[in-house]
Amino acid sequence: MKKTYFRAGGDKAEPFSPNWLNISFVVPIHLAGLLAWPIYVAMGGGIQWQECAAFVFMFALGAIGVDVGYHRGFSHLSFKMSTPLKILALFGGASVAEGSVLTWCSDHRRHHKFQDTDQDPYNIKRGFWWAHIGWIFGNATTTNFANCPDLERDPWIRNQHKYYIWWLLVSSFLLPLGIGFLLGRPLATFLFAGLTRLMFIDHCTFLINSYAHYFGRRPYSTEITARDSLICALLAQGEGWHNFHHRFPWDYRNGHRFYHYDPTKWFIYFGQFLGLTRNLKVTPAPEIYRARIQTLKGKVQSDCPKFSKVSESLDAALLKWHHLSMEWQSFKNGIGHAGSEQMQQIAKNLEEAKQDFKEKFNEWRVAHRSQPSIA
Repeated sequence: MKKTYFRAGGDKAEPFSPNWLNISFVVPIHLAGLLAWPIYVAMGGGIQWQECAAFVFMFALGAIGVDVGYHRGFSHLSFKMSTPLKILALFGGASVAEGSVLTWCSDHRRHHKFQDTDQDPYNIKRGFWWAHIGWIFGNATTTNFANCPDLERDPWIRNQHKYYIWWLLVSSFLLPLGIGFLLGRPLATFLFAGLTRLMFIDHCTFLINSYAHYFGRRPYSTEITARDSLICALLAQGEGWHNFHHRFPWDYRNGHRFYHYDPTKWFIYFGQFLGLTRNLKVTPAPEIYRARIQTLKGKVQSDCPKFSKVSESLDAALLKWHHLSMEWQSFKNGIGHAGSEQMQQIAKNLEEAKQDFKEKFNEWRVAHRSQPSIA
């Protein structure tokens, strides 16, 4: 029986339905980005600092647009943006030529809601190259934004969608050309910071849909294909901690540990102090540990009474830490009512519960390693 797939807009479609508009734009841009600048250099144009500096600037602009804006800000609403940052994100997002914020976010929200199914527009189960770039060539452009009513209400987002071609032309092509004229290297800057940069940043984004669903670790859920990949994190400004992201998509961090390379997270965090960002959403630490424990438990098969007892003790410690964390957070948010002495006591109890859990977690990890693994 012939398998039926779904278009990005949610309608049934054949396994591959050519999107000639996307093909006619993406293929020439890729060829130009791949060949034009190297040919220019080979013909004696040379490499100067001007086009290299412009490349870094344009890459950073695109990263703010896609990673800060399109992804964590608009798609997942993991924090709120000031109007100046919103406009910058819309401009930077247009500079990478991945569609308007409405089309990008609609596809991405559908990807999370229907992940790893036929209704996922870049479903990895259709193959690496489909998830990487094939879906752009083989899906109709999304026109149904029923899953983005919040975004459609925003006048700046509506403007960017309606006049996207102009946002794209100015941000992706005219801006690097203009910078090139200012620096005295217009052609080299346009080719390197314009065309080559566009091809490079797009594939850094595409790798999150392909490579980060094929290679890496799954510490927070083995029920999904998304994986944590340091390589993708380095190439895509921290977006590579993908298993964590799919498990906790509302979190403004993809790399939740302080040492995880995630410049997007750092930009959003420090943006608070400049008035650019606010209301940053963070997954409570007990919930992250709960996901890790569930994943680890699924890797062993044991009916050992001693191990069961250690697991029960761990679960009780985690539950206590979670309840105290919620109580502390409610007081911080002004929901609860407590005097300074009571607040200090809650904080003390919370810290004790946290330390007790970590001790029991370490004991459990030792016991866990001694259990037979599931083949």
